[in-house]
Amino acid sequence: MWVALLLAAQSFGPDRLPPVADAEDPLVDAAEIVPGLIVDLAYARPDNVAGRALYPNDAKCMLRRSVAGRLAGAAAALRKRGFRLVARDCTRPQHAQEALWKAHPHPGSVADPARGSLHARGVAIDLELADLAGARLEMPTRFDAIGPDAAADAPLPDGPAREHREALKSALHAAGFRVNPKEWWHFSRLYGWRWPVASPR
Repeated sequence: MWVALLLAAQSFGPDRLPPVADAEDPLVDAAEIVPGLIVDLAYARPDNVAGRALYPNDAKCMLRRSVAGRLAGAAAALRKRGFRLVARDCTRPQHAQEALWKAHPHPGSVADPARGSLHARGVAIDLELADLAGARLEMPTRFDAIGPDAAADAPLPDGPAREHREALKSALHAAGFRVNPKEWWHFSRLYGWRWPVASPR
């Protein structure tokens, strides 16, 4: 019996799931699908770890269609609590991944562009929260902070920063995302490596 269960796990585990073709799940403009989404891409400005703008200032938040659909569910749940999602990074072009890796070549914080990151595949998004009027809410650290305080489970006293982090994490988890343990803002859909590196247009 145990042998049969082991063989079944080896045959149907997440590493055995088939790859997803580009055409099956194309990139879409998340702002057209996610109600109330505020798009404020950090890498469209020079005040980031690379020290220069990596995107045009009118860049859109492009995500895989299935990812944007899941994000819309999370946004609806958060709206009932008086929150809106703020997108800080979405699908990331290869040139931007290379610039970030050059500035901060530390796996876990920045993916090696030779492999292609989850952002490059269109299945990851970096998020903060705002109130319903669009005012930013207190979060544990600034976006893209480096160090233990940025961890998804870093100790926090009771208060707004902890409440907002946990609300964001809970809503995204329920929608089928998982948080990067080192970055409270970084969420990706389950088994995201099944998707190919995207080609933003």
